[in-house]
Amino acid sequence: MDWRGDVPFSADPFNEVDGLILSQFCYVILDGVVPESFNESVSFAEAYRKYDPETVDSKQRILTFEQDNLLFRRLAESRRFRGTALCGYVSDTEHAEDMQFSALTYRLDDSSSFAAFRGTDGTVVGWKEDFNLSYMQQTAGQERAISYINEAFSDGDYPVRLGGHSKGGNSAVYSSLFCDESVRRRITNIYSYDAPGFRDEILESAVYQQMLPRIRCYIPEASIVGMLLGSGTDPRIVKTSVNGIKQHYAYYWELRRNRFTPADRLKKSGDVINKAISGMLSDFSDTEREIFTDSLFEILKAPDKETLKELTKLSSYPAIIKAISKLRPEQQAVMKEAFKKIAQNGTGALFKPQ
Repeated sequence: MDWRGDVPFSADPFNEVDGLILSQFCYVILDGVVPESFNESVSFAEAYRKYDPETVDSKQRILTFEQDNLLFRRLAESRRFRGTALCGYVSDTEHAEDMQFSALTYRLDDSSSFAAFRGTDGTVVGWKEDFNLSYMQQTAGQERAISYINEAFSDGDYPVRLGGHSKGGNSAVYSSLFCDESVRRRITNIYSYDAPGFRDEILESAVYQQMLPRIRCYIPEASIVGMLLGSGTDPRIVKTSVNGIKQHYAYYWELRRNRFTPADRLKKSGDVINKAISGMLSDFSDTEREIFTDSLFEILKAPDKETLKELTKLSSYPAIIKAISKLRPEQQAVMKEAFKKIAQNGTGALFKPQ
């Protein structure tokens, strides 16, 4: 935005960096700022004037909160996105359904639309939904994503793009597969940024193979989230300015002009973790995956905290330890086996000849 925010779409068409910008902006809490209706809209400048970061609950302030606020200002000031209309803002969390869902639609001045889906927002229920992807045929969030784009793009013949970061990328791809045919045929690209993949039955389906040429997957050098399950395609690896898990956050991705800076291959650290987790998932049945997920989040819910940030505080540890001891025997057995498999697969990957 600093370098190329003054370049209109007429001079430089929509690109992969634009997709990440709009996908990242989807993390901003826009309740009361952007209308939920698809028939009403506001510009970035209008939305920014209405937005007050001080009113955002501290529990909703994710790690990129300050950077997202700065991005908001850059978008409001930019020539490139000046003509963009924002509409269809939805943000819901349903604990009973293990669903955390948020989406936003942009009407761009190149006569196209972009629907962005928010990734995991730091809530415990949001992270559990990520794990649910490993054994459920369809999560509540995925189902909601389908109905969202069917409503957003029910009329017109303009081109449509979808995108999302983290779990939002999974929602973007999944909704493109099962939306109405009248919507699907207008989708030109789906941008998935370090997002978890899909079970084999999805990857092998005819509709996934049909949409595959339109799917653009991007992951950082030490990707973990983006390597969970499969994507059916070779993702583009992006250089980052940091190491470890922080690479998942988009603000550390490097770029040149209007493209990401490519990396040759995944870093060893990320590869080890990926093989460890993937090995555990491949060895487990769907029932065992479900038991593992329910057991893990039963433990994490014990301190009665809503976000992972709160769970990392020392005051949460006694409740977590107590919850582990109260797991049923079959839960303890699956958890023990899971960590055993993670250790075995991780060690195997670490010492595998290059």
